[in-house]
Amino acid sequence: MYKFLQSIPDKLARVTSGRKLISEIDGLRFFAILPVLIQHLNERFERNTTIDFIHPKADTFAYFLAYRGFLGVYIFFVISGFILALPFASYHLASGKKIGIRQYFWRRLTRLEPPYIFWISIFFLVYVFQRHVSFFEYLPHYFANITYTHAIFYGVWSPFNPPTWTLEIEIQFYILAPFLSYFFFKIPKKGIRRGLNIGFILVLMLLQQYFKWYLPPFSLSILGHLHYFLIGFMLADLYISDWASIKKSKFYDIVAVLALAGLIGLWSWGFEFINRLAVVICLFVFFIAAFKGNLINRLITNRWVMAIGGMCYTIYLIHLPFAEFFIRLSKYVTFTRDYTINLLLQLALFLPVVLALSAVFFLCFEKPFMDKDWPSRVAQRVSSIWKRQ
Repeated sequence: MYKFLQSIPDKLARVTSGRKLISEIDGLRFFAILPVLIQHLNERFERNTTIDFIHPKADTFAYFLAYRGFLGVYIFFVISGFILALPFASYHLASGKKIGIRQYFWRRLTRLEPPYIFWISIFFLVYVFQRHVSFFEYLPHYFANITYTHAIFYGVWSPFNPPTWTLEIEIQFYILAPFLSYFFFKIPKKGIRRGLNIGFILVLMLLQQYFKWYLPPFSLSILGHLHYFLIGFMLADLYISDWASIKKSKFYDIVAVLALAGLIGLWSWGFEFINRLAVVICLFVFFIAAFKGNLINRLITNRWVMAIGGMCYTIYLIHLPFAEFFIRLSKYVTFTRDYTINLLLQLALFLPVVLALSAVFFLCFEKPFMDKDWPSRVAQRVSSIWKRQ
């Protein structure tokens, strides 16, 4: 049994497309997905519980923390900016391998689309049958969902799986990333290149503030979030050019704690410019500290943390519909009238189950598509079956 448990992280390890696995990135994905899980479970617990709490839930520190799970989305955006910029930065700044645009888009199509279309189709059918609504009435929503255009056409998130609005933004950035990479990384002088990046972020944030792009419907598009991806660009620039000069130390462990505290304490739905700017700075600092701190780096490169972070795409796709179902049963499990204790109890029940299910679904419906050669192998298999007939 012990050997089986020890082997689980290896079985869940992601398959990369030829590039070296950056352990810290999967660890950071864990830090991104965990607060999202907590926030969404907390919201469903809050709506469904019948407990008359001793103290107003909004006055508790647990509610304060759970409410800030949205920060996980920003961490995901920074990770995407970093990962997508890295090969382009390597090519332009370090004579790395050239990335063909056709290869770039084909890889994302074959890697991300199969599990996405599968789960959206499942949740669409569940929604129609469970809500007793018209199949044909919601079919346009389904097509908008699987083409990542639901927010564009409807101005709201998907009725079947609301968190997929962030994946629509990710796709918009995937399209922009090669062109932005060429714009930034073709500049040879790093001072000018990085100054331009910082200037672009500040101007973009000022435009967001002035035109209120942080509010719907613009907040459901890349216009409201592009600056987070550009932080990832800056980190990719540093990673290729100056990473070795930044030495690991315990100092960065302190920096990581302070940056996290800053993120949690300064973020709000108030959208004050100074708070938004502080969040951007804290995200940037936290990412560097996560790589360069001793203790924080050891934590995020733990095999289990990396394994959970590596399957975050599956977790993200299934967790909210499952939470909606789960809370219908778990809301009857209570202990005292304390909000914090009951939230922790709900999380203790929910997290192990959703992670276990995600692990199974990851192995069945996501990991096979991480192999970049799967389309050709499927084509060969179909061809051989056809010839036999």
